[in-house]
Amino acid sequence: MAFKRFYQGFLFDRADYELVRGIDAAQAVADGRGRLPVFAPELHPRGIRELAEPQSLRLVRTMMNLLDTFEAGSEAMERRLAALQALRDELLEGLDVPLRYNTARVILQIIKELIRLRGDWLRRLRLAHDLRSAMLGNPLFIRKLLRRYRLVEMPEHWIPVAFDQHVHDANTKGRKSPAHLIMDAWIKGIVQVQVIYYNYVPRDAAEEVMRAAGIMKMEARIGVEFRSLFRGRFAELIWTPCGFSGVADYLKFLDRPRTQEFVRRCRKAANYRRKIVLETLKRFNEHGRRELNKYYGIEMPPVTEEEFLISVRYGQPSLEHIGELLNNRVRALLQAELDRMDGREKLKHAAELRRQELNSMLGKLSAELLSGRYVDRSLWNLPPADSAALPELNRLAPAELVNELHKVASGFRMTLNLTGLRLEDAIEILYDCRGDLTTLEIFNLKDDSAGERPDDSVINSLRHALNSGNVVKLKNLIRLAMERVKAGGARDRADRLERLGHILRDMSNFLTFYARTPLTVSIGSDSASRPSPQVHGMGMVVVDTLTTPVRRMIVQKRLPELSLLQVHSEVYKVLSYLPKNTPGFGGRLARRFGFGSYVKIEWQCPDPAQSIDRGPGNLATLGGFYVPPAGSRLLQPVESLGECWRYLNSNLKIFLKVLTGFLAAFFTFYYNSDWWFLMWFGAVIWLGITCVRNIIQLVWAGGGFRSSPLLKWNDFVSWQRVADSLFYTGLSVPVLDYLVKTVLLQRVLGWTAEEQPVLVFSGIALANGFYITGHNLLRAFPKSAVIGNWLRAPLSIPLALVFNSIFGGVLSLLQVPGIEGILQQWAAIVSKLASDVIGGVIESLADRKRNIAARLRDFGCKLRELYALTAKLELLLPEKNLPELLKGHKSFVRLSGLKRSNLVNLFYINALDMMYIWMRQPQAVTAMRELMERATPEERGVFLKTQEILYREKSITKLFLNGLVGSNFSRALAFYLHYYRHYLEELRQFDPQPEKAEDAADWKGFTAVIGPEDGEES
Repeated sequence: MAFKRFYQGFLFDRADYELVRGIDAAQAVADGRGRLPVFAPELHPRGIRELAEPQSLRLVRTMMNLLDTFEAGSEAMERRLAALQALRDELLEGLDVPLRYNTARVILQIIKELIRLRGDWLRRLRLAHDLRSAMLGNPLFIRKLLRRYRLVEMPEHWIPVAFDQHVHDANTKGRKSPAHLIMDAWIKGIVQVQVIYYNYVPRDAAEEVMRAAGIMKMEARIGVEFRSLFRGRFAELIWTPCGFSGVADYLKFLDRPRTQEFVRRCRKAANYRRKIVLETLKRFNEHGRRELNKYYGIEMPPVTEEEFLISVRYGQPSLEHIGELLNNRVRALLQAELDRMDGREKLKHAAELRRQELNSMLGKLSAELLSGRYVDRSLWNLPPADSAALPELNRLAPAELVNELHKVASGFRMTLNLTGLRLEDAIEILYDCRGDLTTLEIFNLKDDSAGERPDDSVINSLRHALNSGNVVKLKNLIRLAMERVKAGGARDRADRLERLGHILRDMSNFLTFYARTPLTVSIGSDSASRPSPQVHGMGMVVVDTLTTPVRRMIVQKRLPELSLLQVHSEVYKVLSYLPKNTPGFGGRLARRFGFGSYVKIEWQCPDPAQSIDRGPGNLATLGGFYVPPAGSRLLQPVESLGECWRYLNSNLKIFLKVLTGFLAAFFTFYYNSDWWFLMWFGAVIWLGITCVRNIIQLVWAGGGFRSSPLLKWNDFVSWQRVADSLFYTGLSVPVLDYLVKTVLLQRVLGWTAEEQPVLVFSGIALANGFYITGHNLLRAFPKSAVIGNWLRAPLSIPLALVFNSIFGGVLSLLQVPGIEGILQQWAAIVSKLASDVIGGVIESLADRKRNIAARLRDFGCKLRELYALTAKLELLLPEKNLPELLKGHKSFVRLSGLKRSNLVNLFYINALDMMYIWMRQPQAVTAMRELMERATPEERGVFLKTQEILYREKSITKLFLNGLVGSNFSRALAFYLHYYRHYLEELRQFDPQPEKAEDAADWKGFTAVIGPEDGEES
């Protein structure tokens, strides 16, 4: 109990506890099948919703809306897509951090783990603290979290060649909804994905995949896998219709009568697939179950068909579903037996051996293991003896299937899945399809792990021979296939030899099939989003397209959870120079010497599988193997000193950092100074310079003391940042004042500030530059920040000389004795003052620029929304000139149908967000002035008039009461009611035509357009 009081007082923050309690409340609502509150999607993440609840809780609740809506149907799909859009907006638009994309990936992963973990209060507190710490965006901490969650750090320009062209969602054998799958692919770092469905594409699933990919700015394709009959076996082909302009165009294709007719035929194949899976389950109950029970020493009852279909939910039944259900049931039985044993104090020798055996079995247990051992796959792998029992679509040969697909869509990619196929099979199928097979799935992670793809390398050589027109190479490969057939004992050996001989004699035609359109490749993981200790997760990346430190770690195997595959991809970098339209002499000079351009970097990958099986290539996996989570509850919050510091209360951590820096500075001055004033107050002066510099820098960068009536000076100050600065500047005192100034410069070189001021201050400045660079690199600062801080060293030297001269002159005027000794003792402080002045200017300019850029993004987003709304308003007034109507207040017509179109509420939301950003975000006024300078008078007039909608107090209050920002709306509503008049007064500075005072009070110009307020007569 005493220890519990200790960690409650000194570990974690109050916000961590509030976050966990908020998650519990949201989960209680979700478990009761209630609907979690959702903010209006039009609200900006930096807008007025900030007053409703913390961003961390908003993110968690939004993620729950995405993960918990697992069911099918358009309503559930819309909830998932709205949640995905909200998550992306919150993280990419609502966070201003150095590693924006990587921070967003880490935060999403922490939130998923936080939602799934229930009951373990301490572990959830740790995750809540990690989440809030990650939102600060410290690069060093973000990289630690990336390694913890086995995520590869992606370049921030987000252009890596990272893909997976064979994944499954819950509509087939996967376990994730399409939106969830796309989000997880984005977390992995994938930018191109292909989702595979069996026999037909569910319309809702296709729409969800493509819309979700559009939200996350990913390239998504949809493929349909068919099983075709080839020489008494199944060959799998993947059909990917292409050539569509967007989601709506693809959905129109699915709704075409010809496509619908084909889908009806495909559903017969899907029903046959379901029948085979259920028959396989029946065989397991009759035979495999007995062997399983005998091996594990359990009594598992038969798996009923109803129980199995419930576990599948709305996907198509598959053998993977059987393996997963068996894994869950066996694991539960073994764990129950183990729990019974753990409840006993003493065990006999046999019981102890059984307990060890159970632990070993649980450690090795997996769905793949049980499915491979105890599930008979013969019905699945082999067609029936009588092919008439197969559906019509499955009886077709590959060439016949391709011809049928030509009747449905004119443009498509046709991929041959090489699972279970050898070189001779690939040659024959490619020749029979006569160029209609456009792609080979040349590498599959799942099959590679199972050893089911022995001929990938030689088939890839066949592809190169066809694409290059190499007759000799093609001839040798066909002869190799013929020798294999001769050596085999297949019953159709003679027929195959005759067929291959015909292909050998017709090589000229064979080569023409791919003379103009080369045979491409696809590479996929076949991931079903099931945790597995034997199969990699989804995603692959070309290592060359990652940053240099990450490439080095992968090549040196310092990321053991990732693997370099035996695949070498051909990639090259493309640089595009886009000229800047910078006006003036400086812009012309920059363009003249090649500095006036934006550099756009792209990676091209013409051949993802240039070679296979030549040692480790440059293609690495993005998904590692599954590591079982800790089974036991956390009994204590921290287990080491490092964890204690990591989860220490933030305020206490700030205090300890400042105290450590102060003590280091104090003892250095105390033992190294002869003057009593410097002995006792040197540390205060040293740290005071840094503290004041940081505060002035942050306040000025945020907009200054008069930027907004709602922003006080301490709203701009990050005390975490100030504490870090004081910690490192305190540690610099022993280095600069004692080692450099006293030992090296004075005692060794004999330089003093009075006799050699240039040398002394140059030496201290350079040492300070190296020290700052060192701790900047240690803290993983961006290169631009490191270089900028290094510039403080040379620039501070002349300023330090000026300060030293002024200080010496003042001492002379005051006739202070021993000026030489005083200047020598104060040399480090004077150099520190000069360095901080230069550093404050450099860093404040950088911070100011970053704040203005963030506000330009915020206001730019809201202005684009506003102009889109006014465009819709223009459509409602086709015969009127909206800018002219907005000039004359009393000449508008009332539009009673406008309120029913929900357009008014969107104007309300837009104006509320604009008002909040203006009054509560740093540098908002500066950014808006810049935007208004670029805008035309008509655009400024539209902006100002539409903001006048804030005068409609009744309607906006009703909007808050109806749940605009949830149930906790009191602060947001009070903010609006108290400050909207002040906001509208300040906006008058942008009015292209200033009005008289009596006209300014008449705000009903825009009201006349949008209709009367609630409670008014029209």
